[in-house]
Amino acid sequence: MVEKIEHMEMCGITKHFPGVLSNNKVDIQLKTGEVLAILGENGAGKTTLMNILYGLYQPDAGKILLNGKTVKINSPSEAIAFGIGMVHQHFMLVPTLTVCENVILGLSKKFLVDLKMAAKRIRKITETYGLAINPDAYVWQLSVGEQQRVEIIKALYRGANLLILDEPTAVLTPQESNELILLLKNMSKLGNSIILISHKLNEVMAVSDRVTVLRDGEVCADVETRETSQEELAKLMVGREMAPCRRKASFPQVRLS
Repeated sequence: MVEKIEHMEMCGITKHFPGVLSNNKVDIQLKTGEVLAILGENGAGKTTLMNILYGLYQPDAGKILLNGKTVKINSPSEAIAFGIGMVHQHFMLVPTLTVCENVILGLSKKFLVDLKMAAKRIRKITETYGLAINPDAYVWQLSVGEQQRVEIIKALYRGANLLILDEPTAVLTPQESNELILLLKNMSKLGNSIILISHKLNEVMAVSDRVTVLRDGEVCADVETRETSQEELAKLMVGREMAPCRRKASFPQVRLS
């Protein structure tokens, strides 16, 4: 049984790559049922930070605490064992397999798997969260938005109660993006903690409870969403005032006599 994550902290996280300081002494925290947006421009260090939390990278310095206890997460399988799941921009699904087969893929070391029992559990998850996915459908039959939901189901099936989503609306239609926002709100109400990596200000304002802004690999702000605005967040992201765009006429004006 995966222990529920009531509180998560990343303290002083630093990560170097050759010639690049991706994260520099980054501190973030997350409480149960909270939606935290990690906001920043491309290259700000958002995905690197979450890859560290998910065990894909190891930090050069700093520590991770779950429910007040320092943990070392060496791999995604260890992250999942702690109750941390991640949905990447590029889905890791096998198109020729069913939803059920994709969800349980790699979970069991046994040759025979009870697909009916797995499908029953998947249906329970979809009903609880309103995911509306048929476990018997083949992945190639699903829309991009539905495939993303399969990835979310995979994380929930494995016991994740802290879910990381990396730029989740980048591949979605506007309608699918709105549906995802409603889904994330519902998941947080049911006690799941969510970290949303994004640079889309309108979506951050719509779904998050709190925003941590990264700039050049460092935390430059941590604010309650209800106490800020898109304009203020844009200023924090780029480090300067954003001048309003003015469209110039694309054709010369003709004086009528």
